[in-house]
Amino acid sequence: MSDQIIVATFKSTDDAYDAAGAMKKLKNEGAVDFKVKAGVLIKKDDRGNLSLLESKERAPWGTAVGATTGALIGLIGGAPGAALGAALGATSGLTSDAVMEALDSDFVQSVTTEMRPGMSAIIVEADEKSRRPVDDIVAHAGGHVYRTDA
Repeated sequence: MSDQIIVATFKSTDDAYDAAGAMKKLKNEGAVDFKVKAGVLIKKDDRGNLSLLESKERAPWGTAVGATTGALIGLIGGAPGAALGAALGATSGLTSDAVMEALDSDFVQSVTTEMRPGMSAIIVEADEKSRRPVDDIVAHAGGHVYRTDA
């Protein structure tokens, strides 16, 4: 299995919820080797502000995100997202420069460009044996998938 940061972007929150539910179903049924370590569902409003839709207190994932993913959320949201990213896991002092060094720059650029106002995203840290099940779920919901090594 490979430890990945997976970002799936969607034009609607309903599509993101549907995909998150299907990913959780994969995990719960044990149909594929897909182990979620952490995950959140976020939305970027029309003004570019990020909000948390799912967290450790609510389904689908049951845990908070790590420092790298928290910092990535800060980058996605720009200045408004920095507080949310810090609250979710970037409290270890990671700066955007450190995230750019830790993550593939093409990955970060693709995700930040794709995540436009009005869109939602699932951000998951997971071990996955095969990419296909998650890719199929996201494609079925009309989203795009981005991955990088965690």
